[in-house]
Amino acid sequence: MRYLIHIFFLSLLFTSCSKPQLPVSSGVSQELAQYRKSTISNITYDLGFNIPAKIDGRIVGKETIRLDLKNAEQDLQLDFKGETAVNYIVTSNGKSSDIAIRNGHLVISKTDLKVGINEIKLNFTCPDWSLNRNPEFLYTLFVPDRASTAFPCFDQPDLKAQFKLQLQIPQAWKAVANGPAEQEETSNSVKTINFKPTKPLPTYLFAFSAGKFDTISRTQNGKTIVMYHREKPEELHNNPDSIFWLLFHSIAWIEKYTGMPYPFEKYDLVAVPSFQYGGMEHPGATLYRATSLFLDANPTQQQLMRRANLIAHETAHMWFGDLVTMSWFDEVWLKEVFANFIADKVGSPMYPEFNFDLQFLLAHYDVAYSVDRTSGANAIGQKLANMKDAGSLYGPIIYHKAPIVMRMLEQKTGETALQKGLQQYLSQNAYGNAGWTDLIDILNTAKTDELPRWSASWVNEAGRPHLKAIAKGHGLVIEQLDPFAKNRVWPQKLDLAFSENGDTRYQKVIMNSAKTELKNLFHEGKPEWIYLNAKGNTYGFVELDSTSRNYFLNHFSAVTDDLLRASLLTDLTENLHEGNLNINDYLNLLVHQLPQETNSVIFERMLNDLESCFIYQATPEQQKAIQEEMEAVLWKEYAARKNQQTALINSIMRLAQTANSLTWLETCLKNPMLQTDIKLSADQQNDLAFQLALKLPEKAMEILDSQEKQITNQDKKAQFQFVRKSLNPDKTERNRFFESLLQEKNREHEPWVEQAMAFLNHPIREKESLQYIRPALDKLQEIKRTGDIFFPKSWLDSLLKGHNSKEAASIVRQFLTDHPDYPEDLKMKILQSADHLLRM
Repeated sequence: MRYLIHIFFLSLLFTSCSKPQLPVSSGVSQELAQYRKSTISNITYDLGFNIPAKIDGRIVGKETIRLDLKNAEQDLQLDFKGETAVNYIVTSNGKSSDIAIRNGHLVISKTDLKVGINEIKLNFTCPDWSLNRNPEFLYTLFVPDRASTAFPCFDQPDLKAQFKLQLQIPQAWKAVANGPAEQEETSNSVKTINFKPTKPLPTYLFAFSAGKFDTISRTQNGKTIVMYHREKPEELHNNPDSIFWLLFHSIAWIEKYTGMPYPFEKYDLVAVPSFQYGGMEHPGATLYRATSLFLDANPTQQQLMRRANLIAHETAHMWFGDLVTMSWFDEVWLKEVFANFIADKVGSPMYPEFNFDLQFLLAHYDVAYSVDRTSGANAIGQKLANMKDAGSLYGPIIYHKAPIVMRMLEQKTGETALQKGLQQYLSQNAYGNAGWTDLIDILNTAKTDELPRWSASWVNEAGRPHLKAIAKGHGLVIEQLDPFAKNRVWPQKLDLAFSENGDTRYQKVIMNSAKTELKNLFHEGKPEWIYLNAKGNTYGFVELDSTSRNYFLNHFSAVTDDLLRASLLTDLTENLHEGNLNINDYLNLLVHQLPQETNSVIFERMLNDLESCFIYQATPEQQKAIQEEMEAVLWKEYAARKNQQTALINSIMRLAQTANSLTWLETCLKNPMLQTDIKLSADQQNDLAFQLALKLPEKAMEILDSQEKQITNQDKKAQFQFVRKSLNPDKTERNRFFESLLQEKNREHEPWVEQAMAFLNHPIREKESLQYIRPALDKLQEIKRTGDIFFPKSWLDSLLKGHNSKEAASIVRQFLTDHPDYPEDLKMKILQSADHLLRM
């Protein structure tokens, strides 16, 4: 009896000492990620994929994972969303092992593991989810947590690994991956390519593309870059030379700035038709949207600048994001802020004729404000409990507000200090992981709390300050208000400007509190105007008092400083959104000032603002009041501005509604050689066909049929055939097409879906498309689960942007009321996209 009691208590002791097993839950929780990081090291993936020629053939994968285990106290959870596609598993001791498949994980029993080196071998059928398969090509896109939809892995950014890849592809195909190809052989019409092992990479950066691609290469200073593309020779124009020049220039500039040579073995790129993003920074196999690289024969200056910035951005990621990666995806903004910050610097010497400060202002502020003005505004730094929700962290704030904050940081520390700090940040963490606080600690040489407090205000707080200037006697009171009524203060330097007797005076103002008073500022009493954003650096809603607002509306062209004029344009737009400016006054300003504008970049921005305001904000009555005058101005400018005709004809296509303009455009489509000998590009012809089909429904099918016959590029023809369904004049057919978009299988090409949804919900068809709002909102959670990272917001924007009625606002409000416990990340995106409706 004593013996049995002794055994009983020993069993209790052992039970109490053994650690509880981590739960096997969906996604990768922060708890699981932290445990794996503390236990697993020295990971290598040896992967092979057999890719058949037919798109419906299954892709078979094989894999060997090697890793060091610090302890074997827990079952090993591999992330894999292939369900029952695994055939067998062999552990490090060479014995077959049973595995459990639960909640997107392969669970290997701790009894089959050992402390030290473990080897796991798997055969599996590869799901298609993130392989982006097309009839003649495919490409992988695993950001942020999609690698585990293709192969078993540890899908978290701080478990970097070496990848070795073998691809078996059809003989006529080509392939590119992170590492250089080291061996290639062909047998029985199957090409086998072995790629060299990579430098340490997180799973979201592992990538390959394969298919029927053509290649172009250039070599400079011993570096060779290969570009894979599907464009026809006549579609290339002069683009290849420009693309490679931008690539080599970006690499050289960043190498000099960081003091560190290009950190990977090669830089190849793939121009992907209808790619979901502008680009994706896979080292050695960077993906770009083809239309972002291959511009028309007569591109606008903004198109040229956007391409240069995109290439510099993706190239900067090789150091910032790829070489040094955030530890957890809650700091995904960090890699984007570094890339955008560096890209803006790289672009300045590329185009010295452009004002860098002007470009920065127009590239970032209004896009950041599109979110920060809404009740769904999110902070730059956000919380993330599970990797499955990482895609929701992406958006305009991390891409556009973050670079503004980074620029503020540079102004606080000085350019040289920040550059040296970034160099130290890279060298200390090369091929590893680091975060924002690591950089702040490097820069905070004074070891005070001032820099961390400044960082907390701008990085961790959502929204923007509301800034007002109030003249009092000879002085000025500047107020900073919190739109969320939390009494927050965003410290920043303001560039004050005001005018007395026609003389413009400037003064720097440090705004570290809710109210700042400047005494004895004015000598002549109240000035003609007061403005808090003279240099384009101020961030927030700059409310214009009625006197200043009216002055600028009536004397806009008299403002000779380009940066001041661009700042005013941005802030007038925000005053319109905030109800402090009448839409008729704003439309009149744009139409009347276009002929006066001398800066080409500002001119193109004014065209964009005119399109946005006229098409999406003005009522039919407001449109009618200015339609003929606006079109007359645009046609006159088209004839006068030879270097900006591409931008002008693009705007005319979208804005034209009068019979004369539509007839002329219809003639242009039939004969793309315009009167000025500028040929409409293939993409412009497709866009024009869509616009005419929308505005001339009685001719829609004839126009679309005729244009489809002219398209020779098969990728572009497939897109045209998809999108044209949204322009069918038959409402029943449009409804049927919308219903098809609610099925996952019909949303494979997300840019096509976004374009089609925008036409379905165009303001011209607003009343007919009200019925689409609720079903599309009901699908949002599925859109997040099955789509790529930007798709939920793009789905909402293309759905709601064209609606401007109280009925549409009521539908959105009712949806939110019906779902009080709706996921917070998606609710915020609805509030962002529906902001113009919810202000009604």
